[in-house]
Amino acid sequence: MKLTYLFPHRFKFLSGILFILSAILLISALFDDLLLFETFELKTTVFAIAETGIMGQQKSFSIIENNIIDEIIFTLFILSGLVFAFSKEKMEDEMTEKIRLDSLVWATYCNYIVFLLCVWLVYGVLFLNVLMFAVFTHLVFFIIRFNWKMYQLRKANTNEE
Repeated sequence: MKLTYLFPHRFKFLSGILFILSAILLISALFDDLLLFETFELKTTVFAIAETGIMGQQKSFSIIENNIIDEIIFTLFILSGLVFAFSKEKMEDEMTEKIRLDSLVWATYCNYIVFLLCVWLVYGVLFLNVLMFAVFTHLVFFIIRFNWKMYQLRKANTNEE
């Protein structure tokens, strides 16, 4: 069966490196209380649908000046993660397709279980961080599960030989 929704295998290595680097930057920014985004500045004028300014002023549909380092890193993380997660394997067969589908279902379940726990256990402004990271965890859960299952499959195949 020919799968047309997967990226070519040649993208897997580079996207994996970019995914790991952007994940390290995001995690370091999280534990460094987002000082990373203030240290490196790339200020530019951008269009904003909604923005809260100084003293809680809300602006809608306006042009603002913003440091776009965090947007660049988030975009790099999401795009490289998607390409890494959905690139073909060297040997793409029905078993790989089944593992991919099972991993996607498993990641969806895990993501929403963790999200529901956070809904009931995390409150206040910190919950906004939970919402932001809920977007990323689905992709991360999928990548971890899929690669773990593929590793187990390869290991079982080498043990049979």
